Amino acid sequence: MNQGKYTVNEIEERSSIPATTLRQWERRYSFPKPSRTESGYRLYSEYDLEAILQMKRHIDDGVPASRAAEIVKQKHQASQGTSPRPLSDMCQELVSALSHFDDGKANLIISEAHALHTVEAVLLELLQPTLEQIGDLWHQGKLSIAAEHFGSSHLKGHLHQLIKLGTANYQRKQLILTCAPYELHEIGLLILAVLLRRAGYGVSYLGADTPIQDLYNMLQGHQADGVMISSTTAQSLGGLLEQKSLLLQIPLPIIYGGRSFDNLPQLAKELGGYYLGQPILEAIQKLSQILNSQNSQIISYPSAS
Repeated sequence: MNQGKYTVNEIEERSSIPATTLRQWERRYSFPKPSRTESGYRLYSEYDLEAILQMKRHIDDGVPASRAAEIVKQKHQASQGTSPRPLSDMCQELVSALSHFDDGKANLIISEAHALHTVEAVLLELLQPTLEQIGDLWHQGKLSIAAEHFGSSHLKGHLHQLIKLGTANYQRKQLILTCAPYELHEIGLLILAVLLRRAGYGVSYLGADTPIQDLYNMLQGHQADGVMISSTTAQSLGGLLEQKSLLLQIPLPIIYGGRSFDNLPQLAKELGGYYLGQPILEAIQKLSQILNSQNSQIISYPSAS
């Protein structure tokens, strides 16, 4: 039971939100809902205080007050046993918003998703399916290249923000994440980078279309425990096969992933590395087993010609 214990002045002191604003929210959005004393004074519970602070954070992030109130109320309903709005519904709305270049609505949908679901669920059940649907629509000729680029760019921007927000207290290994040569599809690798950061790994993210020679040169003198390389196209896989001799000279565990290796997992071993497979959360657990058998090292060896 949410027992009222704080006066409006005490809530104002703890939240830095003026009492007039709290009363305005209560009148406009039916939120918060403090109890009343016999004399008519408002008393706010611990839940009310936490919900007010949540609403303040959403507003500080640019979410309109009306929408912020709705998100907080939905989260409360979920905590009381009422299922939150499913991510599959949000996915359809997000695809529509991005298809129509509506970044404002897209931001609201993503903010709501984060308020109601875990980061892992938002990544794997909202952002990834949204990207796949946008790609499918483009391949079917139902979406322009401009809209596909807009949607992908929007999602990549959000993922880069999540990487920055990941834990800075690394208790695990240091990893370098990169796309294969000619590989331009990087959102899958970005999602992995976010999940690894949340799992406590140090992540250096290099991005799309990285030449293997540049990766090799970068590794010299760089402390790392492993390299992860993503390939989703035949062209990028060909770029890796062309550089097989150089890849075999890298004295670190190399983890290969992406659609190319999902279809031909045996190629990972041929290229001197490992294939972790799917689903992604189980793959991260396998990664820990591989890296824990290795010692962190400073790579120092002649640059290949």
